[in-house]
Amino acid sequence: METDAPAILIVDDNEDNRYTLQLLLETDGHSRVATASGGREALALLEKEKFSLVLLDMMMPDLNGDEVLKVIKGNPEMRDVSVVVLSADADTARISKCIEIGADDYLPKPFNPTILRARISSELRKRSLRSMEHDYLARIEQEKKHSDALLRNILPPEIAVRLRNGETNIADHFEDATVIFTDVVGFTKITARMKAFEIVACLNRLYSEFDRLAEDVGGEKIKTIGDSYMAAVGFPAPRRNHARVATKLALDFVAAAQRLQSSLPVPFPIRVGVHSGPVMAGVIGTRKFAYDVWGDTVNIASRLEAASQPNRVLVSASTANQLESEFELDGPHTIETKEQRLVEAFFVTRTA
Repeated sequence: METDAPAILIVDDNEDNRYTLQLLLETDGHSRVATASGGREALALLEKEKFSLVLLDMMMPDLNGDEVLKVIKGNPEMRDVSVVVLSADADTARISKCIEIGADDYLPKPFNPTILRARISSELRKRSLRSMEHDYLARIEQEKKHSDALLRNILPPEIAVRLRNGETNIADHFEDATVIFTDVVGFTKITARMKAFEIVACLNRLYSEFDRLAEDVGGEKIKTIGDSYMAAVGFPAPRRNHARVATKLALDFVAAAQRLQSSLPVPFPIRVGVHSGPVMAGVIGTRKFAYDVWGDTVNIASRLEAASQPNRVLVSASTANQLESEFELDGPHTIETKEQRLVEAFFVTRTA
C-alpha cells in the first residue's frame, strides 16, 4: 500500500452507500480507503490515523454528522482534514450550518459520481497545496531562526535587534567604557615548529574559553586579530561598574591561559592591557557585518597590552581609579605610547 497516497475515510451508517463510495474511490485509483459505520467509529479512526479527506454522512444513529464535524474542526490535530458532507438533506439552513461549522463542501444525495469525483479531486488538490504552503512557511521560519542565530553570533544581541528593525547606520558614542586587549607572548617563536591545524586548534581552545568567560559576565567580544583578542565592557549596553567587571575578566583570561597550559602542546602565555574612557562603536560592512570600536581608548588599551608582562594585567590610571578594594595595584608605572605620550599604569592582582 502506498503510504504517501492520500487516505480517505467514508462515514455512513448505510452499508450499501459505503460499498458504493469505496468502489468508486478504488476504481479511481485511491488505494488508502477506510470506512466507518457511525460517528464514534469515525472519530476513533481519526484518532489513530491521519486522513486527508472525510466523506461524511449527516444522518447517523449514534453521533450525527454535525457533531462529528464539530469534533474534527475543533481538534488541532484533525482540523486540517478536508470534510465533504454527503447528505439527503437539501435544506438551505442545514447546508449553511455545515459550512459554518467547517465543512469544505456539501453534496446532496443522490450524488452525481462525476460531480463527486470533481469535488474529491478539488479537495485533495487544495489540501496538497495547503501542505506545500505549510512546509514552505516552516522552511522560511527555520531559515529565519538560522539567520537570527548567525546574526547573534556575529553581533551583540542589542545590535542584531536594531538591524532586524531596519536600522542601516548604527553608530554610537559611549562616554565611559572599558576595553581589553590580550596577546600571546612570543607567538611567532612558539608556533614556529607547529603545523597550521595545531596553531588554529590551540587558539580556538584558548579564545573559546575567553568567549565563555566574557559571556558569563556580560562582556562583549569585539574581534580577534591573529593572536590578539579584543573585548569590552560598558557597551553596547552602558554599565556602571564596567571597569571592575573588565578588570576581573582580564584576570580571568590570564587564569584561563595558565589553566589550559597542561592541555595544550605548548604553553600560550598572554599579556593583557585594560583602559577605560570614551569610545565610538558601530556596525561596518554590508555583506559581512562587523561590530567594531574606535577611539583613543582603544589605542591606549593596545599600548598597555604591549607594555604588559607575561601572565599579568596592566590597567591605566583611569581604570584603576574605578576599582574597589578587591584588587591590589602595583605602581604607578609610566608607559610611553607610540605617539610619545606618557600614560600612568598599574599591574593589578586580586587581593588574597
